[in-house]
Amino acid sequence: MKTIRISIPDMQSAHCQARVQQALSGIEGVAVKEIKAGEAGVILHDVQQQTAVTQAIEKAGYAIAGIATGAEDDGAVLSFKTNINCGGCVASVKPALDGNNGIAEWHVDTASRDKILTVKTAGATAENIIDTVKSTGFRIEPVQ
Repeated sequence: MKTIRISIPDMQSAHCQARVQQALSGIEGVAVKEIKAGEAGVILHDVQQQTAVTQAIEKAGYAIAGIATGAEDDGAVLSFKTNINCGGCVASVKPALDGNNGIAEWHVDTASRDKILTVKTAGATAENIIDTVKSTGFRIEPVQ
């Protein structure tokens, strides 16, 4: 079994989510783990089913922006030293971190000397998280 998270930006309303749910429920061996605005979590019993899943979503009328695959570190907690040091900095990085489908939860301890960013992953790698934070102009490095 393999879990994938599919980014579907145009799937926002309950109607759209139901439409994608229905499209996916017709695929044998595929279980829908979660559907929420802009994203679907799907469990595949066979890797070959990913093509059928993407085709079903596209046939339902939705474009896929990306797919994050579950990995061994799925659900892992990673820590990073940053220079995100105040509420304004957190607000600046928030859209990028919230927009990364591979991140389940995150928090920055701005009171700590090293401004530690803690991330619970949902498929994101350390490199992916570093790239996401750097894209907002902040420094970041893994905690050793």
